[in-house]
Amino acid sequence: MLAVKALDGGLLVTAFALIGEMAVPKRFAGLFSAAPSVALANLAVVVVASGAPEAQRQSTGMIVGAVAMVVACAAGILLVKHGGARRGSLALCGLWVVVAEAGYLAVLR
Repeated sequence: MLAVKALDGGLLVTAFALIGEMAVPKRFAGLFSAAPSVALANLAVVVVASGAPEAQRQSTGMIVGAVAMVVACAAGILLVKHGGARRGSLALCGLWVVVAEAGYLAVLR
């Protein structure tokens, strides 16, 4: 299944990259970056291999991780501003892990 996910992800990354290159204005190109295409590819493989309930559980996990990343990035502005790039970035990574774990325990457990 891992090989299928890798092949599927690679094909979708390429397709989304081509769409991103054609996007006008260019600021929309980021909507078609690698992460969404890999997520879609993995969900497609999971639906075929394990069914919709497992894909729903994994997509919920992706949403929890994304919310945690948004929270961490918003806090990261202040962390980097006040702690410098190295310390702020390390704190940002730690914050993301804490928020993601809290989201996992609240939503997915």
